[in-house]
Amino acid sequence: MHGDMRGWFEARDRHGPWLYRVFCLLERDGAALGLGGPSVVLVTGMRKANETAFTKADYAGVRALGEEYRARMPRSILE
Repeated sequence: MHGDMRGWFEARDRHGPWLYRVFCLLERDGAALGLGGPSVVLVTGMRKANETAFTKADYAGVRALGEEYRARMPRSILE
């Protein structure tokens, strides 16, 4: 992604009139966090109607969840 969402990764899917997005972060040093190695961490997901856009507030909410996740040590990880 780019701009304020730089460093985030997004997976996309579409079902009927809905577009689904999953927002992820890359843990390059996952082994130090109890993961098996570098890992992709799913932080949150959202959906929107086709041909609409998420708002700046939506993206700010995603970033806030990422900041909360990264602030925790040990990290909150479900496997």
